[in-house]
Amino acid sequence: MAKAKVIHSDDAVMIHFRGDKKSPEPSTAVIKFPGGHVEVTRCSNGEYWAHIDVVSPENITQSRLDYTYEAWAELHNVPDVPRANEIRHIAIKVANNVSNLDLDA
Repeated sequence: MAKAKVIHSDDAVMIHFRGDKKSPEPSTAVIKFPGGHVEVTRCSNGEYWAHIDVVSPENITQSRLDYTYEAWAELHNVPDVPRANEIRHIAIKVANNVSNLDLDA
């Protein structure tokens, strides 16, 4: 049975996806909250899709995109997302080319 490493503290929970084929983990983790959910799904090539989905754009009260320092220096401000008040879903695909995750923490 595939199991994820779940760590609980007094006021938080963390789910570790290690990507270790020797220790099977779920291919998907979902965090549900009022107004939407967050999903992380492992692809067959070891990359991950991270999704944020809202029930309605009316639930979004604020949003932002954070850039690297270099991009910020060039942009000087965060560009507006077209039709941001109509967004229902955002997804990014993430590889493990550069990792700073301490998997033993």
